[in-house]
Amino acid sequence: MEEERKTHGFSVCERRAAVLTGILSIEGFDEENIIMKTTDEDGISIQGHGLHVDKFDSETGDMTVSGMLDAVVYYDVKHKRSGWRSQKRGQ
Repeated sequence: MEEERKTHGFSVCERRAAVLTGILSIEGFDEENIIMKTTDEDGISIQGHGLHVDKFDSETGDMTVSGMLDAVVYYDVKHKRSGWRSQKRGQ
């Protein structure tokens, strides 16, 4: 029986917390940037300050993040050759 992939979802509460579903992996993180890969095989980056990964369950793909969220950026990594790169703002 083929395993059903969980749909990716993203919910933000007052820019201070986020709940994500359908996360395959965390590719990198620090207090200003969290980079993940979704079940859609896209990349997603949360940018801000004081960011923390509060919970990540690799089996379910559920994740919670806290801190001040400034931006959310999606990447189409299926067509990207260079792979994942964490870029700090201002560089």
